[in-house]
Amino acid sequence: MLLFHGTNIRFETPKIITPNRALDFGAGFYTTSDKKQASDWANVVVKRANIGKALLNVYELKEDYRQKLNVRVFETANKEWLDFVCEHRLETYKGDNYDLIIGAVANDKTMPVLQGYMNAKNKDLYAPVALSEIRADKLTDQYVFKNDLALSFLYLQEIIEL
Repeated sequence: MLLFHGTNIRFETPKIITPNRALDFGAGFYTTSDKKQASDWANVVVKRANIGKALLNVYELKEDYRQKLNVRVFETANKEWLDFVCEHRLETYKGDNYDLIIGAVANDKTMPVLQGYMNAKNKDLYAPVALSEIRADKLTDQYVFKNDLALSFLYLQEIIEL
């Protein structure tokens, strides 16, 4: 499986990135199977940083990762995913540690909905509303590698200048 990391940095050897803000699944090395999403993100990074060129780091994910890693997969954006993302965004997550987390991206377009959910007094009541507004069928995926063991399953294929 090919995974993409859009950025302005050449990551010949991927590494865990400590974010300067709270992310969906916390600190890690974020990739996606969606080439367009990664390319778009690379352009955003260059625009925000005002430095470098948009790059698409392309990796092959070794097939046996599921047998050797502790993997958390969210098949869809549901209440469990919503709570998981919010706990990471609020930096209050106290659950299990995973090597690799796979799930939908809570992108900039979903942030107002996530914020409303985080502030809701009755999350059980608000969750169906939030999930319908997010439109899970329109979200792309993310594969977040949380440690060096997980990163050892990624092999650089090429780096493309966009």
